[in-house]
Amino acid sequence: MRLLRWNGCIGTLVWIAVSGCNVYDGELIGSGPVGAPPRPPAVTSSPDDDEVLVFAIKDIYIEQSAENAARIGIDLDSAVTTGQDGTTCQPRKVEGEVVGQTIVDGKDGIDNSLGTSLLPTVGAALPCLQDNIALTQGRGIGTVILWVRGWNGLRNDASVSAMLTTAVDGTDEDPSLVGFGKNSDVDLVYTQGSQTEDAPDPAWEAEDWWYLDPEDFDEDETGLPSVELPNLVEIDAYVAFGRLVLLLPPGTAFKLIAGDGSLASDGAMDVVVNGGLMMGDITEDRAGLEHGLFAGRFSIEKLGEATPKIGICAINATVIETLFGQYADIQSLPEMDGTGAECDAFSLGVTFTGVAGRIAGLAPASRPKLDPCAEGFDVPEDRCCPSQWLVGKTRTGTCDTAAKALKAAAFDSLPDAVRVPVPAPDFI
Repeated sequence: MRLLRWNGCIGTLVWIAVSGCNVYDGELIGSGPVGAPPRPPAVTSSPDDDEVLVFAIKDIYIEQSAENAARIGIDLDSAVTTGQDGTTCQPRKVEGEVVGQTIVDGKDGIDNSLGTSLLPTVGAALPCLQDNIALTQGRGIGTVILWVRGWNGLRNDASVSAMLTTAVDGTDEDPSLVGFGKNSDVDLVYTQGSQTEDAPDPAWEAEDWWYLDPEDFDEDETGLPSVELPNLVEIDAYVAFGRLVLLLPPGTAFKLIAGDGSLASDGAMDVVVNGGLMMGDITEDRAGLEHGLFAGRFSIEKLGEATPKIGICAINATVIETLFGQYADIQSLPEMDGTGAECDAFSLGVTFTGVAGRIAGLAPASRPKLDPCAEGFDVPEDRCCPSQWLVGKTRTGTCDTAAKALKAAAFDSLPDAVRVPVPAPDFI
């Protein structure tokens, strides 16, 4: 695989919005990947295509129920599983004993075992997880960014290039007035005077500026990371009938940050998938992507590595292997489908939205890694979030420390475009 080496004027980058839903029109489904429109003819693409799109993702919907999860995703294994005879991998065994079970597919063969079986458990254990992700994404902290180049600007383009990265911070203020001050390499401040006045958060009104994570970029001749030198593997992508389709290479990470580190329970989770897709419909005014979906195969091994990082300390790799391994419904490698191999991964589908903006450059440093389980298994409970307040919990009862009171104020200050609780996709 090639590594991205992009050149061009960063000031011309355009942000695109993404909205969460997976209702894909039947007439768009063709000979391409299952659940996606077919790739247009090669003649629709040219080496001279130079339009740029950048997607700032928000409203990530993960607190799924078994009912709605069956409608979120795609048919990853090209099979409609209604019973044991329709599976593309064999039930898991632990110490010679069969622990796996047949996971019935959702509508039209949709594979989303993680949503139907595990995410409800995660939501019960971490009731503020989705709200916390929405809060940090909304504030510009670790916002997932999809950067696309080489588009022809039309509804069909057989070949564009893309990569996934994250923003260390973002703001709606003019970049000439803000930067990273003497007290922090990751939080934007006004650069005049004492450099202690915080820059405003993103407004999510198509005018925001974003500062990318330097760890995703190589150094130039000056020895500093350059926004022109991404070190991420290129994602093969195309546009068909106005729908952007990314064919995610093995090991693609969808990085979710749930907190800024001010609470001991704040965590982060890398959803690392194989054999997946990322899709969304480009709006006519280029101000949005509708029907945004991230889908793929999340291996038992990678899920075991991820859960402690998000604050579920008791659900480690061993527990996932023995207890939750029964819900593994797919092979982690697409080429192993139908070979008789054991199921060693969970299928998943996640919807999302976003909004337009611009890239200002790179931050001087990456955000510190969050690891709430590092000190043991006693992570303080966090119920300080709108989802809990809506089910009878009080703000004073759930936000009972100074740090949590500040967090509650941060929820209150989010712009209207950042919706908390995150609404379910509109097809439900």
